[in-house]
Amino acid sequence: MPAADAFAAEWHVLAQALNLSAALSESLLAELQAGYGHPARHYHNKKHIIAMLNGAAGLEFNDPDMARLAIVFHDVIYDPTRSDNEHRSADLLKDRLASQITPDRLIKAAGIIAATAGHQPSDDHDTNLVLDLDMAILGQPWPVYLSYAQGVMAEYMPHIGDAAWRQGRSSLFIDPTLAREDIFITEHFKPLEIQARENLRHEKAWLSGNAPSA
Repeated sequence: MPAADAFAAEWHVLAQALNLSAALSESLLAELQAGYGHPARHYHNKKHIIAMLNGAAGLEFNDPDMARLAIVFHDVIYDPTRSDNEHRSADLLKDRLASQITPDRLIKAAGIIAATAGHQPSDDHDTNLVLDLDMAILGQPWPVYLSYAQGVMAEYMPHIGDAAWRQGRSSLFIDPTLAREDIFITEHFKPLEIQARENLRHEKAWLSGNAPSA
């Protein structure tokens, strides 16, 4: 199924679970499709969201609908030149659904989105699962990981250039992630830890020109 169709299907199931009107559901779908479907989205696109939703289907959340809603909205605003994308995405969610979802649940979903900015362990179970789902790509086989890394690179390079990307990717993401005691927070994702660290080290070598790309 094409990514656009799969995304729409997932959204319609969620919108029905949230009892959204057909008009609001379609309006939000159009806004989400426009964001994730932008041609500059090489990784942070519908496929990324669908992969997270597919992974979420096998997990136990305290509030699965709010977790899924957070997944759907967490990258809807994505500008590589800004550092507040997650908070802007959370604000968009609150603005669009303030009259449709109870405040406590809306705060929960927005909080999950905001947490994806720093990926720090939370005292909220659902938040930790979503954070690990977002990072699960790190623990995939190298060819899959490389496609992800190249996608993110393609999103940033037009704005900052090759040299700045290579330096920033290593110093701002790879090194801090490797320095963590645990990349993944929840037990469900712990089996990905070793592969994730191998991939990160391989990417760092690749960025410095010391490793093959496949």
